[in-house]
Amino acid sequence: MCGIAGFIHSDPARPAVAARLRAMCDAMVHRGPDEGGEYVEGPVAIGMRRLSIIDVAGGRQPIANEDNTIWVVQNGEIYNYRSLRRELEAMGHTFRTTSDTEVIVHLYEEWGPECVRLLRGMFAFAVWDSRQRMLTLARDRVGIKPIYYAEGAEGLLFASELKALLTQPEIGRELCPRALAEYFRHLCVPGDMTIFAGVRKILPGHVLTFQKGEVRLRRYWSVRPDPDETQTEGEWLEQLRERLRDAVESHLVADVPVGAFLSGGLDSGALVALMARGSAEPVRTFTVGFATSAGRFDEREAARAVAKRYGTDHRECLLETDVGAVFPRIVAAFDEPFGNSSAIPNWLVCQETARHVKVALSGLGGDELFGGYERYVGLSAGEKYDQIPAPVRRLFTWAIERLRDDGGASYARDRLKRFVRAGELPPRDRYREMISAFARPEEILHPDVVERVKGAARRYDAVVDEVGARDVLDLALFSDLAMYLPDDLLTLTDRVSMAHSLEVRVPYLDHELLEFVARMPARLKVRGFQKKWLFRKAVAPWLPDQHLRRPKQGFSVPMAAWLRGPLAPMLTDQTDSRACRESPWLDHKAVRRLVDEHVSGRANHESRLWALVCFLEWERQFMPSHAAPIRAGQ
Repeated sequence: MCGIAGFIHSDPARPAVAARLRAMCDAMVHRGPDEGGEYVEGPVAIGMRRLSIIDVAGGRQPIANEDNTIWVVQNGEIYNYRSLRRELEAMGHTFRTTSDTEVIVHLYEEWGPECVRLLRGMFAFAVWDSRQRMLTLARDRVGIKPIYYAEGAEGLLFASELKALLTQPEIGRELCPRALAEYFRHLCVPGDMTIFAGVRKILPGHVLTFQKGEVRLRRYWSVRPDPDETQTEGEWLEQLRERLRDAVESHLVADVPVGAFLSGGLDSGALVALMARGSAEPVRTFTVGFATSAGRFDEREAARAVAKRYGTDHRECLLETDVGAVFPRIVAAFDEPFGNSSAIPNWLVCQETARHVKVALSGLGGDELFGGYERYVGLSAGEKYDQIPAPVRRLFTWAIERLRDDGGASYARDRLKRFVRAGELPPRDRYREMISAFARPEEILHPDVVERVKGAARRYDAVVDEVGARDVLDLALFSDLAMYLPDDLLTLTDRVSMAHSLEVRVPYLDHELLEFVARMPARLKVRGFQKKWLFRKAVAPWLPDQHLRRPKQGFSVPMAAWLRGPLAPMLTDQTDSRACRESPWLDHKAVRRLVDEHVSGRANHESRLWALVCFLEWERQFMPSHAAPIRAGQ
């Protein structure tokens, strides 16, 4: 696992300056504290910071082919590198290391940029081909690993994190209004946008080439719902178990110890069970808990049951409600506004885990693949809700909207309010309403910004059109796979883990498993009010009975209660600050209304207020009129 960076000048006669490359790599030292490497030749410079996982002693990057005409730097892991290496050696290729990264350079010799199709893993890599004078950048199929780029008159720059690009003087900090509106809608900046107008992301499953001053982008992988109705439930069940075993086993390749995050849920419990089957040593597991009376947020007891059953080397860490000290560091890790509050417990569990291992497996992705969220059930219920006479629905909505929040001890009322608000909309708009923090961001934005984003395309609409699902559940599952996972959850996992120099792997997002699940009919994922119908059956033999009966909790924090209690001073300081009152981006009166409604208990605005607080702190750190940004590792 690494951080990669580099640039290439459009003018082939202009030499690259190594000091510029070093500044970019130094900004990401947290991603690779073990060593650094660079290659500078003519107009091109590529470099990296390395966290040594495979071939610890000999896998230094950049790595070249036999005649030093092709060079590669990679962030990630290639899980099928051993089988690929054997095939390449049979074709006459000579290897200098035993690392997975060297496989890429020899694959490129044979197939050029198309080599990406042969890789199984999580990756973002750069290949410099001096024969064709071409730079190739590629991102893995699902978007587990990030890669940013900026194109200008002088050439192209790229890096694993925005902060590396921001070390370069030609990268401006002009805020993108459309990205800001999308942030408040989704709590992250989605798609190929970034918060800065001049910087973009390579989308998952895409390859970028730069040759003769021209950028070309193309997609090499996608997955769509393709339900196969010819198989029985029993056949699906046995195949699913085998696919799960294969995915987890493939992700255990490493030359250092591998641990796992363990919560009280099905996904991480099944993951640990499968890891224990293939491990001669006790699996190292890590759980986070909360010292709070605000509802059911502590999963330590459920995690202990799985740890005991499989004899894991188990560690717990307790999160106190005072998160103010780490809040600026969390914001700094993302480089752009990011409003998912589960970054807080993820930060803590990564911090603890990194003290013991360099690699940890996560159950991330199980909910999106197999139908684990309440909103998926809500979509199915919404079709029945449509059949209720309109006057009755309006009366029901009136009554639900007048319910006061219960202090954050339960999400039931907030979910019910979201359900009735979405109930009058068509299915695609209904789901957008369910997943949006601000379904209409213009209510919180400054009028000048509202005018600038009027009529702008929304990422969600483009994704739903592309998914083209007939079933409403597939519409939700595959739009989450294309948007919520890479833009929110995988971004969160990458930044928070790498801020602690920890590699996190996600076996449920193995692309071969994804392609299998895409053929699974939606009725096998959610049936009535039962989430994860087939997955639950598949993993039932591996988990304690009480684990299966336990309601889904999610890796969340009691933010509603915190914003009325220990975090209330921070909320007040941020939203009453001069920056907020005079903000060119926010409508301060609307901000104060949300704060008053939440603090009084008339409504639960936890996700909206946390998004506001995160934006204001990001603005303080990263915009030119404020202080220099804090580095993720500080």
